[in-house]
Amino acid sequence: MTVLLGWEAAEHGGGDDAALRLAAGLARAERSPVVVATVVPPDAGGSIASRVDREYRQWRAALTATRQAEALTGLRAAGVDDVRTAVVPASSVPSGLVEAAGRYRARVLVLGAAAEAPAGRFAAGSVAERLLHSSPVPLALAPREWSAPAAPRRLTCAWAGTARSREALAAARGFADRWGVPIRLVTFVPERAAMLPSETGLRIEQVVSEEWAAQVQGSLDEVVAGWPGPGRARETLLARGAGWAGAIAAVPWEPGDVLVVGSSRVGPFTRVFVGSTATKILRATTVPVLVVPRGAGGSPTPS
Repeated sequence: MTVLLGWEAAEHGGGDDAALRLAAGLARAERSPVVVATVVPPDAGGSIASRVDREYRQWRAALTATRQAEALTGLRAAGVDDVRTAVVPASSVPSGLVEAAGRYRARVLVLGAAAEAPAGRFAAGSVAERLLHSSPVPLALAPREWSAPAAPRRLTCAWAGTARSREALAAARGFADRWGVPIRLVTFVPERAAMLPSETGLRIEQVVSEEWAAQVQGSLDEVVAGWPGPGRARETLLARGAGWAGAIAAVPWEPGDVLVVGSSRVGPFTRVFVGSTATKILRATTVPVLVVPRGAGGSPTPS
């Protein structure tokens, strides 16, 4: 098994090597090699190529080699000795990375944030957007300009008492067992700001929110109580705040934390497919996120 790093062959990589650092940390946790995969357009058919075509191919090959050498140097400096590179011809970058994930038996596919993402946050570019609705392997997403000095130290699993939550938790337990780290279960409770002059509707929403939170907490306690073995969760948390950003900010995050979220039940089985809730979480979180495919944890317990 490998950690697959999607690495762009561009003249300007944005100056952000957060994905590279995340891949290094995951490789150390997995005790697996990193495969640096760069997807390039396939060469046009036929043996006759114009001078411009030949010059373009030479330029593209040189740029790809330079970018991959930069990644190799960075990963080895981060303590990863087993680094491999792969150039994948494909009609699109997402399809090429999916092909590489199968070819190199990727445990996880690591991607960086779009260049326009705010510092410390994740925003999906066109490649990540496609893979967030199609990847057959878990996606590890690095916030822009994120850095951590070591491998993951704790997994925080988003819990809502649903089948998706149970699948995410089952997958998180698998990672936690291999990495030797604890799991924390967190339920996010985003709250609306007060509306004036009338707050009647807001009070009703708050009552409903309280009842839902109590139900979720009850299901969480039940899961934790029946969770034997060394991978047992050590902490549960109900995180309240103004909107998703406030709820996520209410969680005490530490270096080495990784947030785990599941895929929507409307997505295809064994594929990543983020819904509206997961999308809001991705935009608000300040730590790396591990998005697991639907069914990644096996058959879910009915919720």
